[in-house]
Amino acid sequence: MEIRKFIGLVFLVVSLISIGIFITQTEFSNQIQVWISYEYYMQFAPYVISIMLFYCGLYLITNNSKSNFAMAIFGYTIFELVALERLGILSNNLGTTTTLLFGCSAIAALWVAHANSFGLKRLSIKEILLSVFVGAIESTLLYYL
Repeated sequence: MEIRKFIGLVFLVVSLISIGIFITQTEFSNQIQVWISYEYYMQFAPYVISIMLFYCGLYLITNNSKSNFAMAIFGYTIFELVALERLGILSNNLGTTTTLLFGCSAIAALWVAHANSFGLKRLSIKEILLSVFVGAIESTLLYYL
């Protein structure tokens, strides 16, 4: 198996594991009053990050030219979430295990994306700045909307 497909498969497995972890922590409610509360929707925010990692894995497996850009967005989003939590600006509800899983995946994703290890579309300066900006927007919007 190619290393590109192996890394993509690892990203898929990590995203599915994290979705499994989040499902066990999610409280679903039948009451309409709960549906309009901020806390209810914030428990679904980590799913967005898991879905981002899932798409990164799919893009790598299918050799899609968008994979470097998607991995850069994922990597910067994770690092910005962790940095904002450490600075005390926001609290993330990822948990220690998923933060470590996502952190290791983000390091690998940024390494592959910036090194263009698999000869996919090389990241331009514009795409790098855009991925940092999109990561910052996702980090803050997930927790401040």
